Formats: sequence, structure tokens, C-alpha cells
Amino acid sequence: MSKTPITILQEMMAKKQKMPTYELIVNGGGTHINTFVYKVSCDGLSATGEGRSKKDAKHEAANAMLKAIAAHRSYPQLPASPAESPVRTPLPPKIPKVQQNEPFVNAVGNLQTLCTDNNLNSPEYQLISDVGPSHAKIFTIQCRVTTFVETGIAKTKKLAKQEAAKKMVDKLSDLIPDLSQIETKQYDEESHQLAKARYPALSRLPKKISMGVKTSDYHTIFRDSLEPDVRKELISKLKTLVEDKSTTKVVTPADVLELTNKFKEVLAFVNLEMVVLDISSKENTFVVAMRVNTSPDIVQMSIAKRKLEAEFHTLIKLINSMLVFLK
Repeated sequence: MSKTPITILQEMMAKKQKMPTYELIVNGGGTHINTFVYKVSCDGLSATGEGRSKKDAKHEAANAMLKAIAAHRSYPQLPASPAESPVRTPLPPKIPKVQQNEPFVNAVGNLQTLCTDNNLNSPEYQLISDVGPSHAKIFTIQCRVTTFVETGIAKTKKLAKQEAAKKMVDKLSDLIPDLSQIETKQYDEESHQLAKARYPALSRLPKKISMGVKTSDYHTIFRDSLEPDVRKELISKLKTLVEDKSTTKVVTPADVLELTNKFKEVLAFVNLEMVVLDISSKENTFVVAMRVNTSPDIVQMSIAKRKLEAEFHTLIKLINSMLVFLK
């Protein structure tokens, strides 16, 4: 293991029965950019060293002394690179200036809203570094949205997070209008016709809902994600399924099969699916639950003495629930 300049100097002076003396002549503690200076004296010579910490400054002073001894005493050349200080405190990054009377803007909240409105993944924040003494640390936080990355630097984690979010809001605000104008670009006739043919089916697909939205608002967003004409047609199809079904007294296997198949056809119209959930039940009692993969899932269940009846009534409840969400 390489010896540090301090160790080499101490061993060199010990052979002469002398010891180097170190004196702290500049104590730069108390600011966010610390500067320390040590002076070392021995064998009639003196040298100084500067560093971001006392340890760094002391090592630099010892290294300067070794060079001074080699130059003044005509010693053989010392090892080319004595071991450096084990830890070098990096300089803190430059903190952006903030206007004194500038009103506070919740950039973190604005970024979350921007991502939600444009169906982007929620922002991810990561602490990259914290430099400086405990009473004057400088924090760097990284903000990531999909493949975009921005960093914020401040004296607190909260302000650094706000700074990173603000930069990301500015970047996305510039990009999103450009993305929204993509449909105005000119395409060749073949691509135009292909897009035109696919649009009716694609426009029926509900938009993906970000997990940043309140659960209580999901049904409203699901409703508004459908084109007005598509939503109107979907409501009409669902109403047709439940017309006169409330008066059905005796449920047959054919009734359940027919209603199930028709309901699945309607769901496929907007790219949704229905799943039957297995629920254990007591003797002579059947429990049937079903869900539709909206956001969040719509789930209904029924209990009856016959499984057919439980399935039939669950289907009716599920269809009626969708009608409520879509109105």
C-alpha cells in the first residue's frame, strides 16, 4: 500500500530525530465553499498546502515540503507520485440564483399534472449528491420522465427537487406542442390512406390513465377518453343488452350464454375484456363475481341458490355499472 506524503515526511524526519510541525493558518470553515491552509515546518524549511478540508490541506503541505527538501538538499528524486489524500472533497456545484421577490411556483405539482394530462409516466426523482459540511450541504437531485432527464441544485432537497421539476416542465412544455402538431405534417398518399382506414378502430380505444390521477376521478376520465360518437354508440349497445332483462324470472343456460357473448362483443368494441372471478361459497349458495378491465376495474358480484342466476344477475349489474360510468 503506498504511503501518504505525511507518512513519508514523518519517517524522513524521524531518522534525524526531528518531527515536522503543522500549523493551521487559514480556517475556511463556516461557508459553503471551505478553504483550509496548513503550514508545515521542519529541518529549517517551511511549506504550505491548501485544500477543501483540513486533511486535504495537511497532505498538500506535506507534499510541498517533500518537494522543497528534494530541491534544497539535493536529495535523490523522490517517488514520482506519493499516495494522494484518501478522500478529496469535491467542489460544490454552482447554485442557480433565485430572485428575492419571485413568487413560489409548485413545479413538482405542475409537472405531475402535465404528465397526467399527456398520459406520461409519473416523474421519478433521485438524489445524485450532497456535498459540503452538515450545516451547509449542496444537494443535487435528478428528475426523470420517460427518457428525459434534468437536474436541480440547491441548499435543500426540497428546493433541488423543485428546480429539477421546473426544468423538466420547461422542456416538456416545449416538446408537447410539437408532438400535438404531428397530424398536420404531410404524408405520402399511401400512409395517409392507411391511417385513415385505421382511425375508426383506434379512436374507440380508451386512453391509458396515469396512476397519478385520484381513484375517485377514474370513471370520469374513462368516460371522457372516448370519442363522443363512440361513447354514444357504446351506451346504446349496453342499453340494448339489459332491456327487458329485469323481468326475467326463470334463467336458462341459453340466457346466460347469449348475454355473456353479446356483452363480450360490446366490450371488444372499445378493446375491453370481462373476466369471471372464482369465489368460494357455502353449500346451496353460489357467489359469482365479474370484472371489466377499465381503470380502475369495474367489479360486481351476486349471490343466488343457482349458479346460473348468480351469473345472470352479475352480468346485469356489470352492464348497469358501465352505463352509470359512461353517462
